[in-house]
Amino acid sequence: MRIRSHIFISVFFATVVPLVALALAASYYSEYSYQREIKREIITSLNGMTVEISHELQNSRNLVLGISQATAIKSFMPILKSVANDENHPSVRLLRRKINRYLEGFQTIIPGEFTVRILDIRGDTLVKVTKNNTSQAQYESLQGINYVEHQISSTSFIQILEKLPKNEVSYITLPHYALQNEISFARPLLDYAVPLYDNNAWMGTLVVTLNGEQIDRIANNFTRLYRGKILIAENNPDDFSRHGLLVYDEKNKLHLAQIRSSFFTLPEQLGNTLFTESIQSAEGIIKQKNSLIYYSEFFPYPNRLLGWVIATKINKDILSAPFANNRIAIWLFAATALLLTLIMAGFAVRKISKPICQLASQLKAFADGKYDQRANTKQTISEIKTLSSSFNYMADTLVHTQSERDKAQNMALQNNKLASIGQMAAGIGHEINNPLNNILSFSTLISRTITKNAADIDTKSLTNLQNDIDALRSETLRASEIIKGILNFSRQMPPQPGIFSIKEWLEKSISLVQQTAKTHHIEIKLNYSGDDLFEGDQSQLQQVIINLLINALQASEDNSVINVDVKYDNEQLSVTIQDQGCGIEEDVINNIYDPFFTTKEEGEGSGLGLSISLGIIESHQGHLSIYNNAYNMPGATANLILPVQEK
Repeated sequence: MRIRSHIFISVFFATVVPLVALALAASYYSEYSYQREIKREIITSLNGMTVEISHELQNSRNLVLGISQATAIKSFMPILKSVANDENHPSVRLLRRKINRYLEGFQTIIPGEFTVRILDIRGDTLVKVTKNNTSQAQYESLQGINYVEHQISSTSFIQILEKLPKNEVSYITLPHYALQNEISFARPLLDYAVPLYDNNAWMGTLVVTLNGEQIDRIANNFTRLYRGKILIAENNPDDFSRHGLLVYDEKNKLHLAQIRSSFFTLPEQLGNTLFTESIQSAEGIIKQKNSLIYYSEFFPYPNRLLGWVIATKINKDILSAPFANNRIAIWLFAATALLLTLIMAGFAVRKISKPICQLASQLKAFADGKYDQRANTKQTISEIKTLSSSFNYMADTLVHTQSERDKAQNMALQNNKLASIGQMAAGIGHEINNPLNNILSFSTLISRTITKNAADIDTKSLTNLQNDIDALRSETLRASEIIKGILNFSRQMPPQPGIFSIKEWLEKSISLVQQTAKTHHIEIKLNYSGDDLFEGDQSQLQQVIINLLINALQASEDNSVINVDVKYDNEQLSVTIQDQGCGIEEDVINNIYDPFFTTKEEGEGSGLGLSISLGIIESHQGHLSIYNNAYNMPGATANLILPVQEK
């Protein structure tokens, strides 16, 4: 074999072929790992969306149950009782107007649009209130009472209402949608129903119909990973009229609050595949020819075997495009390497006549400190090959030894630096605080001395001296407060729980910032009249409320209002502070809890208020969230939730 061919084959198969094979293998393995990571990321994102929708549905259930237990609903019970006994109550018009006004007022404070119906024991509608629209009782009946809607005369529907569990929210489909006055009768959401009882006697049913605006908002604000399109389909094998119902379909611009005259369902093949896979696993991926469908299933209605499958469809080309380009680049590299190998083989042949001189030159260069020198071991002469190998071994050993020595020295130096920084961080707070206290003490002594000798100093000089001393004390106190905040933040003091009055706690906290509010003509409204007791560290929780109120005051314009709303039940205490200021910029809202992060002017804050507040709330096993108000309302809202401790 010729020398040139020998060198070419050796170099090519020893370097280029393994590198290309390794690069291709790494590319395919990276794509496989990337696909797994994408699946995990998308499924996690879909699960996050299911959690938000579940929370919204839970809030809706709590809302409906709360309406059913309201005093206004109970005051309407005589009308239901009279209807059940086929009697005409004399105050039916008066009580109907009262319940209509109550429901109208209730809907003005609850976001989203929904319809509230009160049905009698025959399932007929006595009251129907939609936001800003109260239906009038204009349909006469044989019983002598007017109804809001046509009578349904459905025995099966009445039997369903009779079997509804007491004091629970159940899920039904009203037959009223088929009435002529109903514009929309195909609703993706089931109706929320709570039976109304009087002394263990069923008198009627409260039914609330939601149009799904809140769920639409969640779906619309959901992050579209990899340009995927979101759809939500109903998996209801027990009711084939709703099986495969498209609850939400971004591609076809279909959403929950949309008025529908008929049901829209998934294509049969896609629906069968999707629901079959969801039976095997609650979350996963379906591979199609040109796309991938990631899905996650959850159950929106408790005690109902009815599931929602949330899916996103992503084009395969979007996911595989980077790796396809990489593989093209790899093959281009292989072709380039082949050409370069041919050139290098010819070059090596031309240089083989001077191997001894080259080796000698490399030895001298290595001795002069050029440690990157290495001899070519692909030699046809065994003696030269042995010498080259020995030289390379010696060079590698020396370089490796020196590298290990340098690495050990650098590690020792880095450890010393870290130890010094740790000691400095441990003592810097106290070391700075002590001279600040001395400055404060000396400024007090100087102030007293100036006061004692005021008669010997002219008025202008006395005023200037006193102003300078006051400025010195003010700056010293400010620096001391910053150090104190740093020390408190680093210590993370555990809470000292105790029993205290919620109302007194809030009133005292508000009183501490009331003077600042009056200065700017800002009104702080406490919307709470209860006298409940709560267990927790009153001092730490008061610090949180004051921090949040100060932030709200600083963000509010003059002559505005700050509302403090309180909700308390057997499970949690919720305090909401809402201002009418400028809100929080989107590019900083994720950093507001970071220590020392502040948007205030220099000298107006240390940036520890929200960090400390968050630590206090989390030490109470609570939750603190701060967010901007709705798009049509200025300002921001801070909401803290504290769990009620078990007795």
